[in-house]
Amino acid sequence: MKQRWILPAAFGLAWILGGIPAEAQSPRPTFALQAGGAGHEENNLHVGLASGFGFAFPLTPRLAATVEIDHWSTESRNSFGKLRQGRLAVTPVLVGLRYEFRGNGYFVPYVVAGAGYVGTRFRIGSRVLSPPDTTVRQNVRSGGAGFLGLGASWRLSPLWEFFSEIDYLIRTAPGRTITRHPGGALSQADLWVNLHVVYWKFGLRFLF
Repeated sequence: MKQRWILPAAFGLAWILGGIPAEAQSPRPTFALQAGGAGHEENNLHVGLASGFGFAFPLTPRLAATVEIDHWSTESRNSFGKLRQGRLAVTPVLVGLRYEFRGNGYFVPYVVAGAGYVGTRFRIGSRVLSPPDTTVRQNVRSGGAGFLGLGASWRLSPLWEFFSEIDYLIRTAPGRTITRHPGGALSQADLWVNLHVVYWKFGLRFLF
């Protein structure tokens, strides 16, 4: 009796671990939920935990248009001529093209590239400086960015696939430090914030 279950169990395990051939499916739109980590090149910015979602719309059997929105928040530490101690929120809205290679029918590698808009908001940790009555604030401008990346997807079922991807976000943002001195006098200093980011993400895609 036990032997009767060996073959069905083996097929079930293979389905769970191996998925189904992606090439057996026609290209379909997808919706993705993803999470990961964003590592900044700027040495006074910490790694941030990221999350987001996206859509993909097939253009050809191997090429798809992608749209995604991500968000992460990272802490900064004091550094001369750069951001002071505080928290930087980053929200990229990216549009790109994804090209899928042939793979082996289950595992499909791909490359992606595109451009978009990166929203930023910085909150300084402490605005009070020495001497007393001296305060400071900083801002980082939002603006355009480019990105490129590579990844792979693994078909789990006719409706779901797992994916993992590494993207490189290219953005250098202008910023400004505004200091209010005793007596109300203001001084301003421009700065540049390196927002080049290596973003590793993983998640699930739902196929429509």
